[in-house]
Amino acid sequence: MEAPSDPREFKEWLCGQALAQGFALAAFAPCGPFEEERERLGAWFASGRGTLLAYLQPEVLADPGALFPEARSALVAFFPYARPEALPGAVPGSLKLSRYLWGTDYHILLKPRLARILAAAQARCPGLQGRVCVDTAPLLERQLAARAGLGWQGKHTLLIAGKGGPWGFLGVLLLDVVLPPDEPFLTEHCGSCTACLEACPTGALQPFLLDPALCLTTYTVETEAEPPARVAAALQATGWAAGCDLCQEACPWNREPLWGDARLWGGANPLHRSPAAALRMNGSQWKKATRRSALRRVRHRHWLATLERILGP
Repeated sequence: MEAPSDPREFKEWLCGQALAQGFALAAFAPCGPFEEERERLGAWFASGRGTLLAYLQPEVLADPGALFPEARSALVAFFPYARPEALPGAVPGSLKLSRYLWGTDYHILLKPRLARILAAAQARCPGLQGRVCVDTAPLLERQLAARAGLGWQGKHTLLIAGKGGPWGFLGVLLLDVVLPPDEPFLTEHCGSCTACLEACPTGALQPFLLDPALCLTTYTVETEAEPPARVAAALQATGWAAGCDLCQEACPWNREPLWGDARLWGGANPLHRSPAAALRMNGSQWKKATRRSALRRVRHRHWLATLERILGP
């Protein structure tokens, strides 16, 4: 579509809308292909690292236009989710579930917020087209966030939003209008720090490179495949039953992060507070316990298999 009469003013208005919807940071990036990522993606997939994540498609990931051909600009927004009181394993006898599972499923939270921004933008600018993306779309969100200047991709491969740290969800609104981009983040600021790499109990991390076949989260959330011996041993030793926050807990940029707002995200899921023995629930109990939680995507049988690896038969 044609650009608004004042693209800069329209962009600033959109960013204001994002902040009003509870996002802590918002910026704009152009939607051209990630040419600098094509070779890296090709090597990553050629090495077999994408085998357990069959839904990923390298040819689509490298080009936002493959997802939404009309895309010209992207509003990228950062929604912090960690909270000071959300400490996995803090309750005696409990197992550990990642902080991103603390409250309501982030898809349920973020998609409507981005949709409201799009609807308001379309009312202000008739004919505007857009697409809401919250991590289920084949899009390099972290690279897009770096292109928008929100932060850089750390050695643990997660986006670090400067002093805001990496505890955050990314939401993207692709738009069919050219808007002034923000200054990209071209330099990483991890320096010589290797804290996240050293914290990984399985060696899944190399600098700026993750091997999903050795990541605890892969086997507790993404796949029901039998984990390698060292992953199974790490699950038992660490007690991470869903996800794993060890690399983020070790990151110095998380010392004083942006904290999530409990009023927006709700309270803790009972699974975070229950003693380990009570987590071996039946199917109906599992459905009730995971209602409106991002953990609902994990099948009941998968959950029980993970518990058996951690607690024994």
